Amino acid sequence: MKIAVVSHDAGASEILASYIKAHLLEAEWTLYAPAGSPFEKIADNHGLMTETSLDLDAFDALFFGTGWQEKIEQPFVQEAKRKHIPSFAFMDHWSSYKERFGYPDKDWRDNLPDYTVVSDEKAEQTAQTFKLPNVLRINNHYLQEQISSFKDEKVTSTDNLLFLSEPTDQVALNTYKNKNYWGFTQHSALQDILNNFEQFKCRGLHIRLHPSEKQQAYAKILKNFPHIKSQIYPAGFYPLEKDLLRAKVIIGFDTMALYTAALLSKPVISYLPSNNREFLLPLPKSHQLRRLDSLTQKHLHPIELLLKSDGISFATFKQKIKEFQLC
Repeated sequence: MKIAVVSHDAGASEILASYIKAHLLEAEWTLYAPAGSPFEKIADNHGLMTETSLDLDAFDALFFGTGWQEKIEQPFVQEAKRKHIPSFAFMDHWSSYKERFGYPDKDWRDNLPDYTVVSDEKAEQTAQTFKLPNVLRINNHYLQEQISSFKDEKVTSTDNLLFLSEPTDQVALNTYKNKNYWGFTQHSALQDILNNFEQFKCRGLHIRLHPSEKQQAYAKILKNFPHIKSQIYPAGFYPLEKDLLRAKVIIGFDTMALYTAALLSKPVISYLPSNNREFLLPLPKSHQLRRLDSLTQKHLHPIELLLKSDGISFATFKQKIKEFQLC
């Protein structure tokens, strides 16, 4: 069976690369990655070859990644529809499910796949709520490998609060044409954290920048809090696993790294200081906060979560592809 794979953004690319590696001998894989894209680098890290062009003729299926940065997969999805090739969209998170396919554009449903692939129960429920097509749940090989390798790391814990930044204002601007669409930005959230810093019982603050962010705006805010020892650094400066393991407490919005940290039994807080945005991470409500002045000692305790491995087999994928071809 020949399967074409198209992706760009890092999240879905990690899931796809790990899934392909786990089933490398069960199909013939051809990976298309734009030059310099996260998928190109991730595939290379997994020892997988990529192509810089792709024609879907003679392929049995299209697997593609979804994300908010680039929509390079959309022409391939349209081509697959014309050629009656089943397409499978791999979702890497719990947010912006409709937006990944072009919503709020009026024709966004034209970009939907034949099948929607998720990797946990909450994602499955979310996809079904939005009535995305034919939801399938797989095992998240990437997260399984990540948690396993992270637990083997020998890291000395610090007494710092780790803030996992996200370009919230830019995502809101790109999607809704309003930087403050959700009623807060990453910068206003940092201001809240600093105003309530004593509540975290930490000595210092580390800010791990999202790859698309600059440190200037954060540094400007930190100048008003010289008594708080702080450090800002890009994501590539320090390995994620070491950053999570060495932190005393970890706070962010709804980045996947928060969920990873919870699986590592670290104290985490999903902080969304507005009712305009829903909590999406599969974390207990006790660790989802709208206000930091309500922070108590219980919020600083680890969360015990387990990663399930009850997804469909690759044989089921093959069966779905054969059924589609017979329609």
